[in-house]
Amino acid sequence: LGEIETAAQPVLRSRNPEYSRVTNFFIRGDWRTRGKRVDPGVPPMFAPTSAEKVDSRARIAEWLVSDENPLTSRFTVNRHWEQIFGRGLMENLEDFGSASPPPSHPELLDFLAIQFRGEWGWSVKRLLREIVMTATYRQSAVTSAGAAEVDPRNIWLSRGPRNRLSAEMIRDNALHVAGLLSDKMNGPPVMPVQPEGVLRSPYNNETWETSAGEDQYRRAIYTFWKRTVPYPSILTFDAPSRDVCVPRRIGTNTPLQALVMLNDPVYWEAAGVMAENAKAEIGGETKDQIAHAFRQALLREPDALELGDLVALHDQLLADDEDAPALQLTMNAILNLDDFLTK
Repeated sequence: LGEIETAAQPVLRSRNPEYSRVTNFFIRGDWRTRGKRVDPGVPPMFAPTSAEKVDSRARIAEWLVSDENPLTSRFTVNRHWEQIFGRGLMENLEDFGSASPPPSHPELLDFLAIQFRGEWGWSVKRLLREIVMTATYRQSAVTSAGAAEVDPRNIWLSRGPRNRLSAEMIRDNALHVAGLLSDKMNGPPVMPVQPEGVLRSPYNNETWETSAGEDQYRRAIYTFWKRTVPYPSILTFDAPSRDVCVPRRIGTNTPLQALVMLNDPVYWEAAGVMAENAKAEIGGETKDQIAHAFRQALLREPDALELGDLVALHDQLLADDEDAPALQLTMNAILNLDDFLTK
């Protein structure tokens, strides 16, 4: 064992009980006026039925995933359902209390929670597979006029999910379609391209130094984050600033988001690379190059109207200015389509 190279990481261990911290009630919330001592445990309404006392962090952790506490599996299942469908079976992810709206499909939530902690052994992969293989998830996202009137928010699952990608996914998806996204894993944060002058710290001379090479094209999860100056394009698409805990993101649809997609250097560069790839891989007529890029971005063939509009846009740009980067601007328009921004 001594010959095995290991990381010098400190490991938490339980403090000797005689030196454990004493916790008391604060009378009227004043820490200077203390009431009776409080021992570790769980809320009385969730008191375990077993004889074993829940008096340590280890015992509480075991209780959290035990059959005596149904909330952990129910909350986990509901959160993953929300990530897939855009709305949880319990809409309020942050509130499973009596004041929150009731679940839309209580029996389904019960079934998934029991299976998740039982037969599926807390396997998130198994849970996600069961959900996405259902006929409900595999429905078309196109809805009829009647269904839209009766079920406008898709609470009753009358159609397949149709939700905008998250802020990080939108950026990663654009880089992936252009062939720029790096698959490099782990490591320190990176600084991808962003407009000049965004990071201006009044506390020091800190500046934004764009990472070199493939690091500037890594997944958005690796982007350097400063809470007082978050990465602007991600923030525009409803990513939280991380000042406070946010159980769920509330999506918006604003003109500023379209301006980001049309002007942010990341998306403009992705559009340029898409144009170059289309020329190199297809050649020939511009119409074929646009159709090729459309297939790469949306994973389907463009219909006659869509292709006609894009070709007309390209031709109009050249008619207005023969030196305009018309194909790059057309690729940028493809990245702005609802179908590209929506799951």
